[in-house]
Amino acid sequence: MKINRNQFLLWFGAAISIAEIITGTLIAPLGLFKGSLAIIIGHLIGAFLLLLPASFIGGQRQQNAIELTRPVYGATGVLLFSILNVVQLIGWTGVMIANAAQSLQQLKLLKTSYLVDLLIVAGLIIGWLALKTQVFFRLNNLIVLLLVVACAGLFWQLGVLPHNPQQLVTQHISFGAAVELSIAMALSWLPLIADYTQHSKKPLTLSLWSTSGYFFGSLGMFFLGFLTVILTGYTDFNQFLAATHYGVIVLFIILFSTITTTFLDAYSAGINLKNIFPNWRLAPNTLGIGVTLLGLGLASSTQLFKYELFLSLISATFTPLYTVVFFNLLYRRLPKWLNFSCWLMGTVGYYGLQRFDFPLGTTTLLMLCIIGALFVSSYVTRTIHQSAQP
Repeated sequence: MKINRNQFLLWFGAAISIAEIITGTLIAPLGLFKGSLAIIIGHLIGAFLLLLPASFIGGQRQQNAIELTRPVYGATGVLLFSILNVVQLIGWTGVMIANAAQSLQQLKLLKTSYLVDLLIVAGLIIGWLALKTQVFFRLNNLIVLLLVVACAGLFWQLGVLPHNPQQLVTQHISFGAAVELSIAMALSWLPLIADYTQHSKKPLTLSLWSTSGYFFGSLGMFFLGFLTVILTGYTDFNQFLAATHYGVIVLFIILFSTITTTFLDAYSAGINLKNIFPNWRLAPNTLGIGVTLLGLGLASSTQLFKYELFLSLISATFTPLYTVVFFNLLYRRLPKWLNFSCWLMGTVGYYGLQRFDFPLGTTTLLMLCIIGALFVSSYVTRTIHQSAQP
């Protein structure tokens, strides 16, 4: 039970982040009812149709998230996808560090320079990575519970602050695009979640706790950003934080929500680096410190880009990748060349399918198309194999 609680809080804490809140603000133009429905549907799909099977299969096969691709794509696939995952994780690390530092600057909480704020955030993440496992879970659980209390205070402020919905900037977003944003944020954890369930003796139970932790945490953060815009009219979440006059509480949320989320990015990047360089004797935590330093360099030299673009790139890459993995490991094995072909066509096809504005999101439409193609391919290859037998 203790392991399940630790895992639930680990993933609940991963979902508590400024990035999740900001993504929630993007859905506000849909209005209260449609926006709420889009967030809930997207989270159900992202958490329980994507994260749950990835987590379960990893625990069942005792493999990390990228190692699951080995029987489907071969050693070349593991190497390629490990590299792609490390790149996106370094990107996320840089985004999270920069996000926190920019919030600190805008709110003038520490009254230090942007560079100093970057160093403070990165230093805290490195300290988190250096903790021993038992100490980490005790401290992480305490911090997550404190973050829940702090975020509850922000929800309370939504009802206290003056409501100015007329300030809302009208920016069009379709229902399907809003669902896709919710799915994509969950999907960004798809090549990571099995890293934390691969040693489980009860993979289904632990996977349900992990997935539920992320589901409820992310749902809360999306609604915090979404309702901030709907109720107060603040399209910039930092403006809402400044209006609360919470000071120390806001500082705590910004710093420690960034730490609990970015820790997983950096640690999993370390695991993927071990896939790329199996002879390295460094532990994932140590490699994660190096990843944090790379993210720090990225945050100090570039401007933040739009979340939508980054999330769509992740969806285009990892949706077809894991749809093919699920099909092969849960239903029928297909030739590696065919799996690679489906992945490449799916990655390219994602952007073409966006034009259809599917109500359940482009990711869902792409999964349905790939599963259909794989079923047809499975039937054809089986027929050819049977006809070739004497």
